[in-house]
Amino acid sequence: MHSADAGTERPAAVGHSWVGELLLRLLGAALQILATLAIVRALAPDDAGVFFRGFVIALGLSTLLRGKYEIHMAQRIIGGRAAATGIPDGAVLMQLARRMLLRSSLLCGVLLVVTADLDIQAPQLQTVLQTYLPFVLALPCVSLSSFFGEALRAANRTLGIVVAAYAVNVSLLVAVALAPADASLAFYSWAFLVGSIIAAAVALVLARQAFPATRAERLQPISREILQAMDSREWIGLARGVLQWGPLSVLAVWAPPLQMAQYAVAARTALIVDFFLPALNLTGCRETLAVMQPPCGSRRLLVGQLARALLYASVLVLPLLLLAPETLRLYGTPYDAHFIVYALLLGVQWANGAGRPAVRHAVVEWDAHRIGIAVGSGAVAVVVICALGVASYGALAAAAASLIGALIVNARAITLALESSQRPHSQSASTSSSASVDRR
Repeated sequence: MHSADAGTERPAAVGHSWVGELLLRLLGAALQILATLAIVRALAPDDAGVFFRGFVIALGLSTLLRGKYEIHMAQRIIGGRAAATGIPDGAVLMQLARRMLLRSSLLCGVLLVVTADLDIQAPQLQTVLQTYLPFVLALPCVSLSSFFGEALRAANRTLGIVVAAYAVNVSLLVAVALAPADASLAFYSWAFLVGSIIAAAVALVLARQAFPATRAERLQPISREILQAMDSREWIGLARGVLQWGPLSVLAVWAPPLQMAQYAVAARTALIVDFFLPALNLTGCRETLAVMQPPCGSRRLLVGQLARALLYASVLVLPLLLLAPETLRLYGTPYDAHFIVYALLLGVQWANGAGRPAVRHAVVEWDAHRIGIAVGSGAVAVVVICALGVASYGALAAAAASLIGALIVNARAITLALESSQRPHSQSASTSSSASVDRR
């Protein structure tokens, strides 16, 4: 499943007022929109599409690389397994970060070799290769910052993800402000690399604060049990990456750059929902999974969490949907004509928000077979739907496929969570009935 987004509530650890946090999130949303607006104003639509393809290279590949690591850390943090194992979460996080960083660096090296070879064999691709080179170099940094961001998300420190995102957006804004009149696409790509490096450094600092561990603990070799547990989740992690980035990858390869630019603008704008929703949707209380929690209460808590998540997601997404025409009008032509694409991507955010408590529950109450089927079927569905429709519908096909994938996975997560929460109650009722018969 995609990593759980609502972890244990830790209000004492926030360290600032809700007003301050809201202002920081508003700033993050403003920077996201301003950076997107600056890029589409500075570049022609086709050039913007080529530029945003670089995001697919960096973000999409990093998602595939870190999937199994994120799943393991989500299970560990949300399930509170540090107390049982005696190993701090911070120690495991840094150990896995080193392995994930090595993995992404090796892939980065392979891509650089391929890029150098293409530069020699196909000189006509030189401009494109120069544009994508910084995105390839940014792969380790993006992987690191995203990995730490998902760990913070699992611990309900979602503000850290927003703050880390400042770096890339500010870097793009500065690049647009300082760009000469004849600036190439590569100029903005290098700005993305600079922002990614700063974002990785910020995420590292925030992760160390949220998950403290001594230097000796962080440098300990990782245990064989953890490695085996992660390896068993490799295919689910890959399927999760395909589910999230499959439609956009198909669009990037097969659709014209204009379609890519229109989708990217809508996607980056819809992403502001994620900046606010986790702050409101603090419904992933550990009581749902507490060992001593009465079985009859577990299902009630989960249903209550799902109801609140649905309410929060709807309250946040509905006004954005109503304001969609005015929002898209900010970007001008040809981006303002794709209301349906933006609406579908808002639907993706709504589905992910409504299903967050169930995803969190499913991550801890791990059923590899059923989760693998849910995520795998969703991944296959989104790729097939997008591949069949992208030639005729372009960005609309990718957005529709993303929404269908989100609905499949979150609906399945809710079903699994309700079934697993009902199981202890049924077993308890059966035990009580047997005991009553025995007494008779």
